[in-house]
Amino acid sequence: MPFATDDETLQVPDDAWEILRDCRAWFLRQAGQLLREADPVSAEALAAYLRAIGGYFDEKTTSERRSSFDQLGDLTASNISLVGESDLELDIRLGSFAALLTETNGKELWRVYLRFVTLLGRPDLSPADTPVGPKAFARGLTALSGVVDEASDRTLERIGRLEEHFSEFLPALYAGLNDFLIGRQVSAAQPTIVTAPDLASAAPAGGTAGGIAIDPAVALQRSLRGQARRGGGDTTMGAGIAASLLSQAMFGRLLARLDDLERVGQGADGGTEGKAPCALDSTRLGVPAEAPEAAAIDALAMIFEAIFASPTLPDPIRMALSSLQIPTLRALMLDRDFFAADAHPARQLLDKMARAAVGLPPDVSARHPLCIIIQQIASRVRAEFVNDTQVLSRYVGELDKLIARRDHAAAQAAASYRPLIQLLEQGDQADMASRKAIDAFCLRSDVPPAISRFLRDHWQRLLRQIWLESGEESAEWRENKAVVDQLLWSVQPKVDMEARKRLAGDLPQMLQTISAGMLRVSVPEAARAEFLDACFALQTAAMRGAPRQGAEPVAPAAPATARTAAGVAPALSELRSGVQRLRIYDLAGAARAAGRYRPSPLHAGDWLSFRFPGEQPICGRICHVARGTGKMLLANPDWEFAVLLHPAIAESQLRDGEAAIDSRGSLFNAAAEQALRRRSGSAEAPGCDSN
Repeated sequence: MPFATDDETLQVPDDAWEILRDCRAWFLRQAGQLLREADPVSAEALAAYLRAIGGYFDEKTTSERRSSFDQLGDLTASNISLVGESDLELDIRLGSFAALLTETNGKELWRVYLRFVTLLGRPDLSPADTPVGPKAFARGLTALSGVVDEASDRTLERIGRLEEHFSEFLPALYAGLNDFLIGRQVSAAQPTIVTAPDLASAAPAGGTAGGIAIDPAVALQRSLRGQARRGGGDTTMGAGIAASLLSQAMFGRLLARLDDLERVGQGADGGTEGKAPCALDSTRLGVPAEAPEAAAIDALAMIFEAIFASPTLPDPIRMALSSLQIPTLRALMLDRDFFAADAHPARQLLDKMARAAVGLPPDVSARHPLCIIIQQIASRVRAEFVNDTQVLSRYVGELDKLIARRDHAAAQAAASYRPLIQLLEQGDQADMASRKAIDAFCLRSDVPPAISRFLRDHWQRLLRQIWLESGEESAEWRENKAVVDQLLWSVQPKVDMEARKRLAGDLPQMLQTISAGMLRVSVPEAARAEFLDACFALQTAAMRGAPRQGAEPVAPAAPATARTAAGVAPALSELRSGVQRLRIYDLAGAARAAGRYRPSPLHAGDWLSFRFPGEQPICGRICHVARGTGKMLLANPDWEFAVLLHPAIAESQLRDGEAAIDSRGSLFNAAAEQALRRRSGSAEAPGCDSN
């Protein structure tokens, strides 16, 4: 059967002019709708905005690429001198507007850009000159501001609002435009044929071109293709029977290699019998280095090498992914958009398979039910996929269901711990409420040290207990807070007879209430006597009106995150309730008592890999995040326990590389970035022994 080849010619559609006309109309409709939804303007202003965007589109689709010298000529001193200060400020702001939107829409804009390269027949088209890029909207807003009669600060405020709105909705617009062009049979140009200077200088990993983010797999392919060109090889693929025969031979070798891998065999537990999975590069497949397929095959081989080297993948999953090399190579040869489309079903299949395995321990057995299902899916894909990507999409859907079931199983495992977690959360809330109440008094500059120590050591514990028993709205809570106010007033100097009479009348009841409170929280008798003696001395001095030496306020404890950074060690404990076993990884001592927590970047639904002290990393799903403290309840269907984790500990481990959010990101893209870094660090990529 004939296989598609990666030829280097641009297949400009015969009806390119009609497509451009329809694309322009579609784009202007969407651009107008985007503005109206964000900031309704007059009909005149809207018309000026759309005329400018249409003019930009026409300019970029009909003119040849200007030289760098010509472009710089637009920014000569004489030109700048003709621009007013407010206009210059507007230009700078709109430049920032366009740059931000380019950055936030990188991948969507990159796909559209590659189709415009084909549509215009312009391999030299700069990504920055994409006719529908954010610069078009900046041009439109410039025209709009010239029509709207308003102060410059109002205009800048308008741009700020639009920037937020456009950042949210432009990705959908570009995705829709890409679908529009696909519907008109406009293929994406192979990134390897683009000759724009700003693409040639793109960073190798996570790079950008003209501000547009390049898929790391695309950058890897470009790097390999550039190496082939520098080596003097001919990268053009001959047409006709030679190309067909080469592709046929290549796939024959691929199938033969699959047979070799299967002969190496897997043990009963799914592990290799003394041999690790090996990526299939062009040399091992007998593809000439000068063939255009070679760079693509080698890029994919390096990606698979990085996947196989991942320390987080259990061996059974690594072997399942290895068995998908042949289907993935086949998809690569059939689809010119493979590297440019991160939503390609073959790439999705790899990503979803890795995602479904998140949370499995590194030494998991191949007999684990999840491993069995994943291996079965890999086998069916290998057996069924020939050239219909719907087969791949169907199994991507199956993996999505598998992921959902595992997430649900983790949530169910966590559910039984919720009553216990609620009790612990109530304790945290009581800590925070009582500390806040005492802080309001102890931060005053006129509080004697003896009183501050009493409030921190004893009365805060009493308020905590009252909060748990009666709540913050209870009369008991209000009365015992009021006692603190009375106490602080009682030690202030009394300079008139009326104040002294009031103090004498209040003292018996106040001291009785304080004594009862100390008994309630089991303050030792000696400590009670010591405080009452100190209090009596202070009140006696106040009765005489004697000035008292000022006291430094006792500041609240530092935020938990700051304490952690200063070296307060986390504390690991365990709480058992019946058959339940809750491992609590919290901050120790004063850091925990401080309780001043900031929002965490972690969210319910994330699968977090972290470690306890002296143990191997484990991975669990965040099933619940406590309001106020941010403490996280993690569970895993394979655990016989649950974990309550302080966010400051998780963030510290994330910063140090000891933790990772395993459920985010793309395995394929991460492997491509790793391969790029490895390639930039060494001339030769590590290979594997031939069979």
